Amino acid sequence: MTKIKQFFVKLGSFCLPIMGGILGALGGAERSNKAFRRVFIPLALSGYAYVNLENIFVFTIMSMCGAFSIGYGIPDNGDEGSALGRFWMKIFKNNHLLADIFARGSIGYLIALSLISIPIIKHNWIVYLICTKGIILTQALLSWRNLGQYTLFNRKLNWSETLTYGLITLFAVLIIKL
Repeated sequence: MTKIKQFFVKLGSFCLPIMGGILGALGGAERSNKAFRRVFIPLALSGYAYVNLENIFVFTIMSMCGAFSIGYGIPDNGDEGSALGRFWMKIFKNNHLLADIFARGSIGYLIALSLISIPIIKHNWIVYLICTKGIILTQALLSWRNLGQYTLFNRKLNWSETLTYGLITLFAVLIIKL
């Protein structure tokens, strides 16, 4: 790897989780396009993986678009919720907290599954298992919390979304790099 490429790989390793957090929060903001989250995070991770591993198989990471597109809403006060939310509400007999955790954890599982090409290529299964546990737990336990808001690019962004998508991106970068 050339010195210039090494520099950009290191820069990407540092910047990508920050960028992922901001893109994830932008994708959830009012008057904002969901593609920030659904397309650009998987695209950035796929590109990063390709630069690092030089294997076309890493573009299976783009299947993360599907995981980011699944609704996770829990039925509540006239809102019918998503199919996934309704499923978990039935399983947990209308326990909103457990349904929320498991609906979002299901999406975390699918996000983790979208990264399966990396350990197949690198044989870093221990790193993969540890980091995907982090992805699933982040999605299940952090993504639904109200941690307040901040303003960026004239949009009100949620800290919980910034942290959730930043951590998901960080774990994906670790799977790719380690």
